[in-house]
Amino acid sequence: MRADSHVKYSLQNQQSVQYFSKTTQVLSPMARSLQRSLGLAALLPFLVFALACRSGAPPIVFTSDRDGNLEIYSVRADGRGEEQNLTKSPRDEFSPSLSPNGRYVAFLAGGSDDMKLEVLQISGDDRTQVFSGSGEITHPKWGPDSERLSFALAQESGNAVYVSDSEGEESMLLSKVAADEVGGWSPEGNFIVFSVRDGAEQGLYVRNPDGVNEFRRTQSTDYGAKWSPDSRYIAFLSTRDGNSEVYVIDPEEGEEVRVTNSEAPEYDLSWSPNGKRLLFVTERDGNAEIYSIEIKDKGMSDNLTRLTHNEVRDEQPTWSPNGRRIAFVSYLDGDAEIFVMESDGQDQQRLTNNESEDTEPSW
Repeated sequence: MRADSHVKYSLQNQQSVQYFSKTTQVLSPMARSLQRSLGLAALLPFLVFALACRSGAPPIVFTSDRDGNLEIYSVRADGRGEEQNLTKSPRDEFSPSLSPNGRYVAFLAGGSDDMKLEVLQISGDDRTQVFSGSGEITHPKWGPDSERLSFALAQESGNAVYVSDSEGEESMLLSKVAADEVGGWSPEGNFIVFSVRDGAEQGLYVRNPDGVNEFRRTQSTDYGAKWSPDSRYIAFLSTRDGNSEVYVIDPEEGEEVRVTNSEAPEYDLSWSPNGKRLLFVTERDGNAEIYSIEIKDKGMSDNLTRLTHNEVRDEQPTWSPNGRRIAFVSYLDGDAEIFVMESDGQDQQRLTNNESEDTEPSW
């Protein structure tokens, strides 16, 4: 697929047109940091794969309302064994996020007036409260070391981004920018991307969680940002052209490339562990279907592949740690169920089967 926008923002956020030509400039602190860690980032997918092979792939965690309230469940990816209720609480628990080391689950608990960010072991033991505030917590994201979490907090005084350690001992305000959404961490953990949807500050930002460096990378209605596991790009969604489309940006140089161009909305982005393919959901076929696209050098895209083919919604795709399989949600029977398939869309297998809503898979 041909990219149809190539926009570069300088480190001072002055816009200029760039047609994939390199410019000579003094590297910013962010650029130097990314450059130093590129070698480690390239090895990350192989390390994850080796760990999965040695200890067995972690289960898939998801949200279910089968018990009358929202609970966090786990299920084996091969469909064997019983689904396990990890939270077992009268409160609502939702938005699960499996840690990169596969040992912990972060999730949200309670309502918007008394919401908490909590962590427990994948076995369901040792539940820990990480953060509690008088506002709505959204988008909890693990750092790559499985020791810290970032999240957005919406309060009457305004929105904010926080970082907390997973033991709940320390929480820190990350930025004074009134962010709406946290997109996640760079693979080496030295930057967090977040977004502002409206107003004069709208766009994507990256911030060093351990220092003071903060860079505004875009200046449009951009959101849903996901950092690629190889550090090359940040994928995000934007409505700058009318409907939601997929873009990628080079976080070091600020070059943007539009990946999709359709009249239907696209959403639910998910990078493959090696950073070479990007999953997204599109409604270009009349209903929500899952597609995969290859992201090449300079953000150019190729090999667009449709992975699901039916007349019901298929959404919320997420990759397995080794990149071989994909978990997703399908409304095949009218309610949401968890499925898995091969990375090419073959060998689809149903993991849950009930009359309740099973959603938000994390792997």
